[in-house]
Amino acid sequence: MPLYLLAQATREHGITVIATGEGADELFWGYDLFKELVLRQQAEHDETALERLDALYPYLSAPGASRGPVWRRFFAEAGAADDPLLSHQTRAAATGAVKAFYRDEVARELIEDDSTQRLRADLPASFDGWGALERAAYLEVRTLLEPYLLAAQGDRVAMAHGVEGRYPFLDHRVFEYAARLPQERKLDAALHDKIALRELAATVLPSGIAQRPKQPYRAPAVAPFFADDSPAWIEEALAPDSLRDSGLFDDRSVAGLVRRCRSGRATGMREGMALVGILSTQLWHEQFCGAARTAYPEETAEPKVFIDMDVKSALEGVT
Repeated sequence: MPLYLLAQATREHGITVIATGEGADELFWGYDLFKELVLRQQAEHDETALERLDALYPYLSAPGASRGPVWRRFFAEAGAADDPLLSHQTRAAATGAVKAFYRDEVARELIEDDSTQRLRADLPASFDGWGALERAAYLEVRTLLEPYLLAAQGDRVAMAHGVEGRYPFLDHRVFEYAARLPQERKLDAALHDKIALRELAATVLPSGIAQRPKQPYRAPAVAPFFADDSPAWIEEALAPDSLRDSGLFDDRSVAGLVRRCRSGRATGMREGMALVGILSTQLWHEQFCGAARTAYPEETAEPKVFIDMDVKSALEGVT
């Protein structure tokens, strides 16, 4: 949604082609996910390393909220140390929170459809021989950049307003150069990121920009859906009858989540992602499986032909 609105504003200013920065964080290891992986590996020998995780994601909890041991245990227990997908198991656990709200029969059907197993089966033959951060970068390209940032979040929302993106960091020469850089030119021992890229930026940009920490843009996950001026369709989509009609989610489980959201107690990332996932799926189902299906007249022995009255009048004089 933030990119959709940005593309809309861009087009309103008469701009139809833009240069955008997708790829820089994947190629030069700018995401906090890379720092998180380093700290998780260090925690195997030094548990205090997990305490540094608190500073990585300040935007994922309510102001003043205490993280503590539960937060750190989530990272420590998300995947075995020798798991090829170790770097992304935290994301799998977070996005998988929505599974707790499926109806039992839906959950049973989906047990065999394990997306992480499909990903494992499609890894390059040499994957196990790569460094942990190199594997994380590959997985980031495969699971986030390629199918989401460039497609769903990028091209679709931009072209919805007739805006076309250009991606300089994904030029094959830049890609190849970044892949050859040693690790310390991307992420150093002090967890400073995008080293080579920041050095280049410092030659043409003010230091306040070249050295600026990453600033993620995020749409609030819970609060806007339960504000006093929230539209009525939100309550309708999450109502027990609507949930039973779609047949995907357990209405009692969702009701518990909605109560926590409405009371302001749902401040965690996983609850927010679950709410948005449920609400989005309900709207998708209504659009493509519910209301849209009933919009057509029932079939009869003799098909009905509907002619616009203005067209009918114009045709009456035609022989």
